[in-house]
Amino acid sequence: MKVDVVLFAHLATFQPDGKGGRHSRAFDLAEGTIIAEVVEMIGLPDEPRVVFVNSRHAPEDQELFEGDRLAIFPPVAGG
Repeated sequence: MKVDVVLFAHLATFQPDGKGGRHSRAFDLAEGTIIAEVVEMIGLPDEPRVVFVNSRHAPEDQELFEGDRLAIFPPVAGG
């Protein structure tokens, strides 16, 4: 199944193609893949992060489905 993955801020440097930037990349994943498996596959550091699937907050044990858009942000603060 195809899932779009976009990484924001310094996490964008972990895109597998090495090009950085916050543009989404299409990942070909096995059915039943969960967010945590994608995080591990990409090699993101073990640090706090905020995860959205299709613009909704999602836990890392959530299963992904064909056409989902996974967005991962580092924590941000500000006013």
